[in-house]
Amino acid sequence: MDNQTLAKRYRTELSSVKDLLFKFLLFWTAILLVLSWVDFFSKYKLSEAMVTSYIILLGVYIVHKETSRWTGVKMGIKPGELFVYVWWVSLLSMLLIGFFADREASPSVRFLAYEVLVAFLLSEVSKGVNAYKITGGNLE
Repeated sequence: MDNQTLAKRYRTELSSVKDLLFKFLLFWTAILLVLSWVDFFSKYKLSEAMVTSYIILLGVYIVHKETSRWTGVKMGIKPGELFVYVWWVSLLSMLLIGFFADREASPSVRFLAYEVLVAFLLSEVSKGVNAYKITGGNLE
């Protein structure tokens, strides 16, 4: 197999892995979001293991995406900031409802929102540094 064919196959495989990871992360986000609201409105509590597992999965997705970016493998753009909006809108909603209904967002949900934001910010820093590297410091 020549280098061009191998490179094309590598790009295709990386892209399909990223797409599958993104879809799985969306599925996990939906489940975790529902459970977060159940936690907020009921006596049931969100498992820390589920939150930690989600953060790890999100980290794997981000590392895969950033590795592809840094190695020059072009991928379809996915709206990663969607995860930030989902968790911060949910947290804001819980805080507002909680203010009037004498409820509190659980520490797990607050931690999750903070960690998702940190992961997003690290990804943005990586994107900026990579763009700076590619353009030789000329970002105009």
